[in-house]
Parts: sequence; structure tokens; C-alpha cells
Amino acid sequence: MSALKVLILTIVVASLAVISGQSVLFHLTDVLVATLALSAVWCWLTPRGLRVERTLRQDRAQVGDEIEQRLQLRARLPVPRVWIEFVDSGTLPGYRAGRVLGIGLGGSRTWLLRATCRRRGLYQLGPARIHGTDPFGLFHSTHRDSSVRSVLVYPATVELSGLALPAGHLVGGDRRRGGWHQTTSHVSGVRDYHPGDPVHHIHWRSTAHAGRMMVKEFDVEPVADLWLFLDAEQSVQRGEGDDSTEEYGVTVAASLARHFLGEGRAVGMVAVGRQRVVVPTDRGQRQLIKILEELAMIRASGDEPIAETLASEGDRCTRNAAVIVVTPSLDERWPASLRALRDRGIASGAIVLEPSTFGDAPGSLLLVGALAACSVPSILIKRGDDLSRTLSDGWRG
Repeated sequence: MSALKVLILTIVVASLAVISGQSVLFHLTDVLVATLALSAVWCWLTPRGLRVERTLRQDRAQVGDEIEQRLQLRARLPVPRVWIEFVDSGTLPGYRAGRVLGIGLGGSRTWLLRATCRRRGLYQLGPARIHGTDPFGLFHSTHRDSSVRSVLVYPATVELSGLALPAGHLVGGDRRRGGWHQTTSHVSGVRDYHPGDPVHHIHWRSTAHAGRMMVKEFDVEPVADLWLFLDAEQSVQRGEGDDSTEEYGVTVAASLARHFLGEGRAVGMVAVGRQRVVVPTDRGQRQLIKILEELAMIRASGDEPIAETLASEGDRCTRNAAVIVVTPSLDERWPASLRALRDRGIASGAIVLEPSTFGDAPGSLLLVGALAACSVPSILIKRGDDLSRTLSDGWRG
């Protein structure tokens, strides 16, 4: 029964009590009025005095991962809640969670919520709406809890096997580990001690940890740096959502960074969207996190052609480095920019996202021909391709 019906019933009973003068009807009127008043106050208090505490197991995730959120609803006012509907919202695609529960005097309820990360970006979990009612279900009230948490979703990556830099003969391009008689400033790792190893090559910390003698291994040559140039010009992009050149390009760039950093190379990245993003070259897991964080947020909303980006940022590339461009652009000026880098001793390669397979655009035959004429190896990716297989197959041209 709704509050309006009870109110009408109260008025009718009160009127009959006045007309008839029967005490029973007056008592019934008092009961109905008290019920309405108590229910209204109870309903108003039910969603209030509740504190929502959010705890994320991790505030970083990757596309395809599942994030886990611990929610605790704690009562601060001594009012029993017999029926509470908790509806959580957020900007994470596909995320919406609800739960119906009850809380006793000064009690709390705790539960876990899991959500799958479907798309890269920075998202918000919360705020929540708390709907409450009285025990009789006469009144309903809503309270908005403003507590939120943010989660950064990294782009997806694919496994690559056998993919090398776009040129086979780079000075310092291949990692070669030296024996005991070769010492450089580039330490690649440690190994077990063998008779004849110099004593000053012993790595004492690893020795103490492993419980046996360990010595350092060295790279004879520094590993060539790699620069990734991701095209974030808006006008050349095609497709929508996950089936867009923007998302394919981000996934390719993230996968290349992960692959070559895993080989011990120093990797940097340049992308010009709404803002210019430059990640200087570095090695290690921390560098991968930096690149993934930038790729998680970047949007292809820029107006600078990739040819101009190569011209303005190409000076960052030192001799004997390597450059890989990831782009759907059919502008034939940027292959010439790569040729200019190659003439400076910088190995260059191009990963072309075939725009005609993502939307209304011409084919890339002329562009691939221009790359071949400039002696720039390339990889052509079409919508629906298995990125792992296509990239691992290596360069053409």
C-alpha cells in the first residue's frame, strides 16, 4: 500500500470518527497518523548516516583484465535498515552493479564487485545511489554517495615472436654477450662462476642470495635504441571503437614496446594528438609502464601529419638507432622522411594500418610502393588480422 492510499484512509477514518464520535475510530486515526509519521522519518533516515568505503585491489589494469573492488556499507546512525538498494555507477564501459541488503543497528555489510576492463583509458568507479524505504514500504528516499575511485586501463598487447628491428645490420643493433675476457659498461645479467672467471667479475649480492658463486655477464655492444612514432592525426583515422585504426595503432605500439623492452633495448615513443607526447628512451619495466600509461590516455585528435612529426622530432634519434612508424596515413611525404632518417644511419620501418579495411578510404598500394622505393621495410595490417601473427611474420620490402 502506498503512502497516498494510507493518507486517504487516515482522512476517511478521521472524518468518520468526527461524525460518529466513536472512540475506536479516533484510536485508529491516531494509529494511522503515527504510522505515517514514523514511516516518513524512518524512510528519510534509512539511506542517510551510511558511509561507503571503496577499496581497489589494484588501480592499474590492462584491457581484458578483471578489477576487483571491495565495498563496505557502514551505518553511523542507530537506525535498523530492513531494505536498502545499493546501485553503483561509473564510467568504466559495461560497469553497473547493484545489490539489495539490510543492515542492523550500527552494523555494516561488505561485499566484492568484479568488472572486466573492455577499453583503455582512465575511468571512475562511483558515485553510488542508495535507495531506502520504511518497513511498511510506504515511503521511498534516495541518497547519493559521492565516494569514487579511479582506475587506469592500459591498452591490450599481443605476443610477438621473432620480430626484429627493421634493419638487419645495425651497429650495436644485436645483443652479444661477452665471456670472462670481455668487460664493458653494459651488464646484461649474472651466471654461475666457472673456473678461470676473474675475481673482480663476481657479483657478491647475487652470490649471497643464491648461495653459490655468481659472476657478471656483459654486452659487448650497446643495444640499439628504438623510437616508436604513433600517428595520432585525426583526419587520417578510420573506423570506430575497437575496430578503428586508432585502437589498432595503440595496440601495435604497446605490443612493440613490450617486445623490444623485453629484449633489453631502450625504447622511446612520440605521438602528437591533442597534446605532444614524448617519452625519452629508457630500458626496463618502469619504461614499459610509462609508455602504457601514455598510450592508455592518448586520443587520435591531433592535426599534425606524421611527416611533420618525423621532421620535428627526428633529431631525437641518434645514429645507429631505429625508428618504427605506426600509421594509417596514405600521405606519400612521410616515406621520404623515413628515407632521410635512413640516410643519417637510422634504421627505419613502417607499420601501415590499411585504412580501406576500416572505412571509406583509398587502398595503400601507392604508399607501399613509395616505401619500397625508399627502401623502407613495412608491415601491412588490415582490420580483423591476427596482430600477433601479422607482426611476427616480419618485414616486407
